[in-house]
Amino acid sequence: MAMAQDGQDPAFTSIFILFGVLIMAVFVPLIPLALAPGVTALAVLFTGLSVWRRHYPRPDRFVVVALGLFLVWSGASLFWTGGGGKGITAWAGFLYIWIPGLCLLSLLPSLSDGAARRIAHWLLPAVAVGAMLLAIELLFDQPIQHLFAGSGKEALDFERDLNRASLLLALMAGPVALLLWRLGHRRLAAVALALPLLLVADSTSQSSVAALLGLVILLGLACLSWRVTAGLLAVGIVAGLTLCGPIAIWMKQVGLADADWMPLSFRHRILTWDFVAGRLGDHPWIGYGLEGSRAVPGTGGAFILPGVGPVPILPVHPHNVFQQVRLELGWIGAALVGLLLLAILRRLTRLDPAIRPMALALFGAVIFTQCFAYGAWQAWLICGMLFAGALVTLAGRIKDPS
Repeated sequence: MAMAQDGQDPAFTSIFILFGVLIMAVFVPLIPLALAPGVTALAVLFTGLSVWRRHYPRPDRFVVVALGLFLVWSGASLFWTGGGGKGITAWAGFLYIWIPGLCLLSLLPSLSDGAARRIAHWLLPAVAVGAMLLAIELLFDQPIQHLFAGSGKEALDFERDLNRASLLLALMAGPVALLLWRLGHRRLAAVALALPLLLVADSTSQSSVAALLGLVILLGLACLSWRVTAGLLAVGIVAGLTLCGPIAIWMKQVGLADADWMPLSFRHRILTWDFVAGRLGDHPWIGYGLEGSRAVPGTGGAFILPGVGPVPILPVHPHNVFQQVRLELGWIGAALVGLLLLAILRRLTRLDPAIRPMALALFGAVIFTQCFAYGAWQAWLICGMLFAGALVTLAGRIKDPS
């Protein structure tokens, strides 16, 4: 039996509602690392039930081929990686996150307007609860986190949790606004973009502010011309993978690492990127292997950052997706990652015009954020991106009342 003929099988809507409410009301504001098991469980159960009902997922074949090639190469790099078990864990994550995730995204268009509306009517109150909880954490020094935290949790761990939650809220803001817009709540849609920006601006997560501002700018551009937006994203992907080394060196040479107006964290990034640029030629074609950033020679020392003191040369990874791909997987991996990103971009340009601008803006905001925040392979962030994409797809199933 396929998904109910009218696309309203209650089993599917119930699964999405259950996990969607947990993700938006609890995981995003309070337990961001739980997004990895939460989104993966949603994707596996939704896909598994679909296959059981003989409704088979049909992901975009170009994306599947590109992902397959990337999986083969990144898996092969485990034979020479210096990342040890971290590399194996990351590659296993690709399998159990990306494959079910793509299946979920390909199955959601089978939902009917009625099913999509029921899911949205459960998710939106959960979003409000999650935003309220994050506001409490931001404004009152994380009282909920302190209440449930273990005795060994340090101040930096609390800050990281808050920054992760802020970034996830920023990534979800656009898709939530799109859901509200499709339901006819135009003013609330604007609030859904503005309120998270006010919230994350009060956090220490500069990447969250950048992500949301980037999304808004790209959304405006995509509404004017999705072709121009897609073209700029394609150029950015190719330029990032090919020029990440020279750009990093240039930023250091013009003195941005010493600029007083530059945030201290970004000045540290520039020093790290300049160092990584000098190591890209160590193994130019094959890289150091998946998660091999941890084994790059010369990372044991520290930079002296004025006003801060010693900071690590390479804090686990470069905090730049393009440099990390080049450093760990070489030119071959960069070509395959570029192929995968361009295949995804191609798919986004073929979406329903009603959701295409938001899909392109979200894709661009994700890439922009990954240029200076977090590691390229972090499961919680990948799952956050996939769930945000699922919300955009869900919004596309709602018939616009106008």
